Amino acid sequence: MSRVLQAVLVLVGATFVIFVITFALPGDPVQALAGERAADPAFAEAIRARYHLDEPLLQQYVRFLVGALQGDLGQTYSGQDVAQMLGERIWVSAQLAAFALAFQIIIGVGAGVLSALRRNGVADTGVRIFTLAGLSIPFFVTAFVLQLVVGVKFGWLPVAGTEDGLLSYIMPGFVLGSLSTAYVARLTRGQLAESLREDYVRMATAKGLTRVRVVAHHALRNSLIPVVTFLGLEVGALLSGAVITESIFNIPGMGQAMARAVYLGERTTVVGVVTVFVFVYVVANLLVDLLYAVLDPRIRYA
Repeated sequence: MSRVLQAVLVLVGATFVIFVITFALPGDPVQALAGERAADPAFAEAIRARYHLDEPLLQQYVRFLVGALQGDLGQTYSGQDVAQMLGERIWVSAQLAAFALAFQIIIGVGAGVLSALRRNGVADTGVRIFTLAGLSIPFFVTAFVLQLVVGVKFGWLPVAGTEDGLLSYIMPGFVLGSLSTAYVARLTRGQLAESLREDYVRMATAKGLTRVRVVAHHALRNSLIPVVTFLGLEVGALLSGAVITESIFNIPGMGQAMARAVYLGERTTVVGVVTVFVFVYVVANLLVDLLYAVLDPRIRYA
């Protein structure tokens, strides 16, 4: 219960900071609507009154928070409902994040386990080279290379858009998760290699347990706690990192909406998108806390 309360406090505090920073930025959104010409005073006053821009900042935040609790994230300056717009895009971003997370778990954890079990061997060397490349090459460079080679030259996967269904998410999902996949592989390798040297693992081996059972049930289970922590933090990072990835691959998700809102000065949309990101981040970390008790029975929450 205490962790749920902490999550609520974090969510309220984070949304307050986001709201204040966004709406306190210099620049007049009403003037941005008018373009290069000076905004008509009557028009500017009407817009400010309609979107409550003439109210004190704290009062605007309270109005936003009350509306957000009811599922209302406000409207864009063009009159579009922000919650409805994000509702149409969140599933797209969720699929992209799911593919990226799947690559991190399957490739990252798998490569880390293989490297730890074959330390200083060919497999270990290959994994370390792979992770070094993943950490060194910027992900937007990886995106352009994959688009050119895999998409254009060989035509194995679609280059952009979502018209091809789940196939459309494979390439951008790999790009989005490429950097973190390397981190997961290195983290898994280090944690598992350390666990394999622990006394309880030697005891399990001495009892005659099979190598697979010793690694999977004893060593790997404890080694995954820091990996799960990293992946929990990564869920929120994947959504925020999708801003660039979705723009490169022309994916109509929340990241693309965020980039467009920043360009057009749609502050309400920016706050709405970031609020969803924070909510996902807080919920993911709460679930990670609860998952600790599953991985390690010694951990219990009151």
